[in-house]
Amino acid sequence: MMRLVSALLAAICLAVSPAAAEPKFGDYPTKMYLKGKSVLPKFAGSVAQFKTRVRNGMKSGPNFGGHFSLIEIGCGTSCIFAFLIDGRDGRVVDFPLGGEDNYQLQLHYGIDSTLLQAEWMDTSNDKYDTCVRRFYDVGSGILTMAFETSYKIEPHTFCGQ
Repeated sequence: MMRLVSALLAAICLAVSPAAAEPKFGDYPTKMYLKGKSVLPKFAGSVAQFKTRVRNGMKSGPNFGGHFSLIEIGCGTSCIFAFLIDGRDGRVVDFPLGGEDNYQLQLHYGIDSTLLQAEWMDTSNDKYDTCVRRFYDVGSGILTMAFETSYKIEPHTFCGQ
């Protein structure tokens, strides 16, 4: 009987494991900083339409992960998209977020961490009551999703408040 109770308790403990904690910026420290001037990208494709914005955004040097420039561009009310450029070689890194698909997109990042936090309203259910918070790591040179969660909000409010 005691073995049965012990086995049952063990099964319950395994089934009720705590949710994973959100990543912290300090857990993803920058390992390499750009020394010298950033290399501008080849202005081809979508980046070619925003030469001035990209040049101006890269003038002051990297702002993310030690050697990346994350350049945010507005596209209307509660709408942004971004370019992520590696200042070492001018490579434009694929940035999967932005535009109307990520309504109210907010990006949080810094020079001393390779972690990027993105937050936006999920509009897929037409209720406008759910926000998505997603974390990416750029330590490998590409954006890799590290964690995602969602949460409910009151009507007529914004994500991240």
